[in-house]
Amino acid sequence: MDLIAPGDGQLIWQFSFLLSVVYLGFWAYALFDATGAEFRAAHSKFMWVLVILLAPGFGTFLYLAMARSLRKDRRRFNPSFSKQNNF
Repeated sequence: MDLIAPGDGQLIWQFSFLLSVVYLGFWAYALFDATGAEFRAAHSKFMWVLVILLAPGFGTFLYLAMARSLRKDRRRFNPSFSKQNNF
């Protein structure tokens, strides 16, 4: 193996492979999350998918950092149990 990667070369290859697999996971998560999300503006989904695909290094982490604030607010179930009705 020293002929292919002398010294610490194998460690560098293993680390870079691990880093690329982790990045590929982030990229796939961002892409699938962007296609399934509902944004406030109608064109935002298309824009985010383009950013993720055309600028993969920067776009993936930009989406993961900013997209939560641009989504529609989820409708949440908030019953008011503190009000008691006397029947």
